[in-house]
Amino acid sequence: MASNTAAPPVTLHPDNLPDDLVCSICLTVPADPLITPCDHVFCKPCIRQALNVRNVCPIDRRPCTVGQLKRLEGLSLRVWSGIQVKCGGHESGCAWRGSIADYATHVENNCNVGRNPVGNNVDVNLELTEEVDALRRENLEMKEQLEESRRANRMRDVLLREAVVTATDRTCDHFAPIIEQLGRERDSLRQSRDALRENLNNRPNLPRIFYGDYYFGREEVTELSQLISRYLDEAPIEIDSNKIFNCVRTCYIALDKHYVDNPDTYWYDMRMLLGTCLASGWFTDNQWNNIDSWYRKHFGNVNGP
Repeated sequence: MASNTAAPPVTLHPDNLPDDLVCSICLTVPADPLITPCDHVFCKPCIRQALNVRNVCPIDRRPCTVGQLKRLEGLSLRVWSGIQVKCGGHESGCAWRGSIADYATHVENNCNVGRNPVGNNVDVNLELTEEVDALRRENLEMKEQLEESRRANRMRDVLLREAVVTATDRTCDHFAPIIEQLGRERDSLRQSRDALRENLNNRPNLPRIFYGDYYFGREEVTELSQLISRYLDEAPIEIDSNKIFNCVRTCYIALDKHYVDNPDTYWYDMRMLLGTCLASGWFTDNQWNNIDSWYRKHFGNVNGP
C-alpha cells in the first residue's frame, strides 16, 4: 500500500491512459485503486473521503458504502498494472521507473525522497480510524432503516385490520335487510305449504290416476296436480319423480310461450300445479328451485299474484 504522504507517481504516457482508470476526483491514475459496485475506479483516499460525506458513487450517484469497495481484478487489474510511471520524487533525484503496480513497494522500501517515513504509522492509523467511523455510520443508517421499515409494517398492519373490519361491517349492513327479507319469504312459503297440506289432508282420497305412461300434456295439468297432491309427502316408489318433473317443465314451457291454443283455464291450472309441486316432497333441491322461479315469474309469491 502506498502511504498517503508519498508523492503520487507520474505517468510516462498520459495520452494513452484509459479514462476508466483515472480517478474522477483527483484526475490522476490511482496508485492504490478501489472499484465501486457500479465499476468506477477511484484513488483509495479520494473515494473514502467522498463516502464519508455521502454513501453514493460520485459519478452516477448510486448507493455505495466503504464496505462495498473492492480492489481491481481480472482485465482491469492487468490494464492498470501495465501503466508505466516514474517516481513522484523524480524532481528530487529519484530515477526509478516501472509499473504503477510496483510503485508502492518502491516507495516503502527503496525510495528516500518519494515518501515520508515518519508519517507512515500516523497515516495508517488515520485510515483505520476513518474506515471504522464510516462503518459505524453505515451500521447506524442500516439500523435506522430497519426501524423505519418495522414502523411502516406495523402501520400497514393496523390499516389493513381497520380496512377488513370496515369492509365486514359494510357487508353485514348491506346484506342484513336482504337476509331478513329472505327469512320472511321462507316463513311465508312454509306457511303456505303447511296450509295446502292441511287442506289436502282434509280432502277425501283422490282416485289413483297414474297409468305408467308419464303423458301429462296441457290438457292433463289438473290430473298431474291431483296425482302429486295424492302422494304429497313423497312420490310412490313406482313413479319416477324426474320424469314427472319433465312433464311439469313441458307444461310450464307452454305457459311461458303463451301458446294461443292453451286451454282457457291454463293460467289457473298451472298456478295450482306449480303450487302443489312446491308443497310436495317429490323433487330435488335444484328441481324445486326451478319450479319456484317459474312460479314467481308468472304468479309472484306463493300467496298469489
